[in-house]
Formats: sequence, C-alpha cells, structure tokens
Amino acid sequence: MDERQLENLAVSLKTPSFVFDTDILKARAAHVAEKVKPAKLCFAIKANPFLLQAMDTEVERYEVCSPGEFHICVKNGVKMEKIVLSGVNKEYEDVRYAMEQGVQHFTAESQQQFYLMNRCAEELDKQVQILLRVTSGNQFGMSEADVTELIQRRAEYSHLTIRGLQYFTGTQKKQIKKIAGEVAYIEDFIQKLEEKEGFVSQELEFGPGLGVPYFTKDDFEEDEKLLDAFTEIFKEERPYEVTFEMGRFLTASCGYYLTKIMDQKINDAVNVCIVDGGINHVNYYGQNMAMKTPILSYFPQHELEEKETEWTVYGSLCTVADILLKKLVLKDARVGDYLVFHNIGAYSVTEGIYLFLSRKMPAIYLYSEKKGAELVRDQLETWTLNMER
Repeated sequence: MDERQLENLAVSLKTPSFVFDTDILKARAAHVAEKVKPAKLCFAIKANPFLLQAMDTEVERYEVCSPGEFHICVKNGVKMEKIVLSGVNKEYEDVRYAMEQGVQHFTAESQQQFYLMNRCAEELDKQVQILLRVTSGNQFGMSEADVTELIQRRAEYSHLTIRGLQYFTGTQKKQIKKIAGEVAYIEDFIQKLEEKEGFVSQELEFGPGLGVPYFTKDDFEEDEKLLDAFTEIFKEERPYEVTFEMGRFLTASCGYYLTKIMDQKINDAVNVCIVDGGINHVNYYGQNMAMKTPILSYFPQHELEEKETEWTVYGSLCTVADILLKKLVLKDARVGDYLVFHNIGAYSVTEGIYLFLSRKMPAIYLYSEKKGAELVRDQLETWTLNMER
C-alpha cells in the first residue's frame, strides 16, 4: 500500500481504527514459509486473531492458547486438524470440548494437564497427539525431570501419543547466538531422551521469537538477516518433523493504526497534540511509547505553510501516561490532520487496555488491492462493560 492509498483510507475510514493489509500479510507469510522449508509454519493466533482466515492458505497449523481463541476458530470454520491447543490452565470443559470438535494435537504444560488430556481422551475414546512443552524457567512448560517421567510412563496412556517436544522462550530476540543456544539445548534434550529412554521424537515445535524492527532508528533489513541466520541453523535435515511457531514475525508489517488530531495547545512551552486514539490501542512497542519514534505517516488536510514544529502527541485517556510520541516534528500540523502508525499488525489489536476510561474500541478493517477496505468489526462502546447491571 503506498502513501496515497494510505491517506485515502485515513480520510475515508473511521478513526481510531486498525487496517490490516492482507496482501502484505500473505506475501510475508509465503516468503517466510519458503525460507524455512521443509519445516512447517504454525501461526500463533494470539498475535492477531483477525488474520485467522487470511492466513489459512499460508500456514499448516494454528497455535490456539485459550478457550476464547478456540471459539474464534470454531466460528471461522477452521479445520480442527490444523489446530494445536496450547496454553496454561487448560480446564476439563475446554479440553473435552476441543476433543469433541475434532482437535487432535495438544501441548501439555504440566503433568496435571497431561493427565487431564488422558482423562478426556479415554472418556471420548479418542486418539490424541501430545507435544510436551519444556520450560525455559518461567511459568510455561515442564522441567526436564517431569517430561522424562511422563515419557518413561508413556505406555500407560493408550489414548495419548507423545509426539515430541515444544519449546519457546520469548519474543523480540535479535541475537542469533541466543537463538542458536536454545536450539542446541532442546535438540540435546531430544537426543538424551532417545539414548536414555528409548524415546524417538517425531516432532519438535520451536518458537524462535525472531525480533522485528519498529522504530525509525532500527535497521529494517535486520529481520531478513535474522531469518537467514536462523534458517542456516536448520539447513541440515532432522530425523524428526520441525514446526516453527511464529506470530509477531508474520503479522507486524501488515498493520496500520489510524488516528486523528482532535485538539492542540501549548502547555508550559510544550506543543501538545491530542488524538482520538491512545495507549489503550497502541501497545506493540514493548513499553517504549514516547521513548522511541515508530514509522508513521502524517497526512495534513490543508495547504501547508512552511513551518515545522515539535509536538508531544497525547491520546484521549485521562492519565498522564497516555503519551504516544515526544518531540515529533510535523510541518504545520492542525486539528483534523491524520497520523498513521505503521507495523502494528501484531498484538495491539487485542493487547491494549481497552476498557480503561470506557472509551470506544477501534474499528477493524481488512484491506486488499482486490477488495479494498472491508469493515470486519465496527467501533464498540465499552461503557456497558464497566457498570453494574
């Protein structure tokens, strides 16, 4: 999408709103999928559930981490064989419902989860594939000892097949040395399980957490370099199937956030812009709001005068924390002009503090060259959720 098209959208659509360019998304996913072959690609839908259908032809699996995300998949007609149900705190009703719907692949985050899946599978007489998640020291996954114990007792669970391991340590990693160390660790554990327990892994699901550039001073070729270095680690064929779970790395570049300047003033020699959005919508910078400047477009709606001014851009929340940008230089900015934030396709659409101060939630549009902008969710009032009934 070029700047002319982007300005047309900013002027014609409601603000604040998100626009996700599915052409960019599909091209990005296809490029990554080609790079990582023969490994499979798994889309972590928590990054952006609005892109579920657009990704269907581009990925072989969806990582689903909550009952709500699973209901989204059911409503969207996702093939159950493409889902791996993951996440902590899986409850009986949720696991049983997923199995009833036809989900065949699960991750076990604890021994208790493993036993719960076995119970549901026995009750429904289902055969289920399990990936045992190995912890990296946080609340996710299991210790090597717990994983080993389950593998030692695997013959006791006739309805469960332990297919292999799952490993993910975090996101926005930009040092290939760190990622390589994680790969070496989990593959060494796979080897130990084979040598000591006679367990041959059929699959490794690995989340590399590759970082993406966001800010004006970032190297915007860095993510491609990182992807090349990562695929170099996996250039040799493994004796087991490899699946890469990705979210941000696939979706960040396809998103735009549209907001409009609603008020201006000078407070203690600081030029202040108030926009109709805010930090309740924009949360993709890793808590770097106002400390760094993201890529954005400015679309004035008047004839420009030749003057540049430095602005602090605030959102519409009644909190001093609602600062989007500091020292943003704009030429002749006025009320009614538009700011469009780029690379906001991951997380902000669901991760913002949307109920704070009972502001409207943004509208959501999907855009493609073929179909133009399609409204997939209108702006939503939230005040009814913040009151006694």
